[in-house]
Amino acid sequence: MAAPFLFDVALPLTVYYVLRSQGTGQWQALMLSGTVPVGRVAVMLAARRHVTGFETFMIGMLAVRVITSLFTGDPRVLLVKDACLSVAAGAWILGSLLTARPFAFQMGQYWSAPAAQHDRDAAWHRSPALRGALTRLTVLWGCGQVLDSVVGVTIATTCAVEVVPVLNRAKGLALLGLAAVVTVLYSRHCARRCGLSLFSAVPLRMRNPRVVPHACDPHAPDLPTHDLPAQETEERTPHHDRA
Repeated sequence: MAAPFLFDVALPLTVYYVLRSQGTGQWQALMLSGTVPVGRVAVMLAARRHVTGFETFMIGMLAVRVITSLFTGDPRVLLVKDACLSVAAGAWILGSLLTARPFAFQMGQYWSAPAAQHDRDAAWHRSPALRGALTRLTVLWGCGQVLDSVVGVTIATTCAVEVVPVLNRAKGLALLGLAAVVTVLYSRHCARRCGLSLFSAVPLRMRNPRVVPHACDPHAPDLPTHDLPAQETEERTPHHDRA
């Protein structure tokens, strides 16, 4: 998490304001500061030599930013265009709902090891509750990107150019933090209520043996009795069977 923050937020802002303090024009400073995240992605891809669907999307976004920036010399237009790219991100996230796997599931796969990816894929087929939870998170993140764009365009068109970069970065971090908090709270809710671990290697693992999986997922597997604590086993044994 530290590397993306450093290369996508802190360094671009530093480059922009250092260049402006040295008398560089607004458009040139914005263009040069935008090369920092491009460089990070290039180095990462050169090291891994493998591109996932999510990384392909990020590369496409950066390419659009660079190419379209060459057709305007107006810094405010450049700032508005950058804010509008969040709409494309939101559309891509929401559009993933029409595919076999929504964005939230793809992100979980991106963070998982190959063996865990296989287990998560099997869990996706078995559990309607898991599919529903990750679908709802995908809607949350997609709508968050659309909101990010609306607020960003408003800032870019109404505020002084000099303060727009830092305001938009702060806005982006605030919305990202809000989405992260909601995601964590919702994930904990699913773990407590349904026994789902949305982003772990074993999504259907029963973290709490007192959770009744069928309350959320009628197709969830039964938890073996021998895995339950002795007290829990006694509670499930009918009184007339106890000798």
